[in-house]
Amino acid sequence: MNQEELRRAVASADTTERERLLREAIRAHVATLLSLSSVADDDNYLELGLNSLSALELTKNLMTITEMEIPLVTIVDHPTPAQLASHLAEEYARVGEGVG
Repeated sequence: MNQEELRRAVASADTTERERLLREAIRAHVATLLSLSSVADDDNYLELGLNSLSALELTKNLMTITEMEIPLVTIVDHPTPAQLASHLAEEYARVGEGVG
């Protein structure tokens, strides 16, 4: 699935499916950035070697997918794909409701 297809899928998904899609996208992107074969839901990508430059690239990618502004500190505050996907899915729902 390319970024545009993923963006559309995230936009039309319910919260549970949105979180799953984001989690898979985060795992895949982190694995690519760090030249790893895979990243698990609970792997701490900061401990795996994600640095400030790769964190910025991850953030930009996620902003494209979600069409939300995501502060770089979000990557540090939620250092696993599961934590980050859950947070982004919640924020996406809040923004969609006009709360965020």
